[in-house]
Amino acid sequence: MAAVAGFDPAPYCIPGEITHHEVMDMKRAFDMIDEDNSGVIDAEELQGAAVALGIAMEDNVKVLLGTDKISFDEFFKRMTAKLTPEDKVDDIMSIFELFDNDATGTISLENLQNVARIINAKETAQDIADMISTLDTDGDLELDPVDFYTCLVNGMRVRMEEEERNKREQADQLRDNLEQMSRGAGGSTRQSETRSIR
Repeated sequence: MAAVAGFDPAPYCIPGEITHHEVMDMKRAFDMIDEDNSGVIDAEELQGAAVALGIAMEDNVKVLLGTDKISFDEFFKRMTAKLTPEDKVDDIMSIFELFDNDATGTISLENLQNVARIINAKETAQDIADMISTLDTDGDLELDPVDFYTCLVNGMRVRMEEEERNKREQADQLRDNLEQMSRGAGGSTRQSETRSIR
C-alpha cells in the first residue's frame, strides 16, 4: 500500500466522470492484486485475487488479461473503457463472459454481486437486483447475452447522445460569449471614436 501514498491520481481524474476517490480505489485494488509489488499484474496474480475473494474466474482471467502483464495505466484504461460503435459483437460477448464467471451462459445476481465485490462498487444487493429485474426480458431474473448486448448498446447510444448534446451546448455557449464580447467591444470602440471626434 506504500505505493498509494506517493501516487498522484490527478492525471487520471475526468471531471464529471471519474473522481479522485474512484482513481484511488482503482489504485488500491491494483496494488492488492500486484502481490509481488512489481508495478504490473499478470493473469496469475489476478486469478489469486479472485480465488481469495471466493470468485471462480477460470478462463475469464485470460479474456481480461491474455498473457500480458499490465501496468496501472493499462489497468485504468481497461477499467474505464467505454463502448464505441467500432466495437464488435465479439468484443461485447467477451465482456459478457467476464460477468458470467461461472460459465452458465447467463449473468445472475450472484455474478453481478461478485463483480461488485471485486470493484468495490457502491451499489447495494437490492440495487443490483433491481438492475437485473429492469434489464431481464424473459422474467428468469438473469441476463442472457441478448439482454446484456441490448443493455450495453442502448447505454452506449444514450451516452453518445448525451456527449453530443453537451458538445452542442458548450459550442452554443461559446458562440453566445463571443457574440457578447464582439458587441461589447464594438460598443466600446464607437464610444472611443465619439470621444476622439469631440
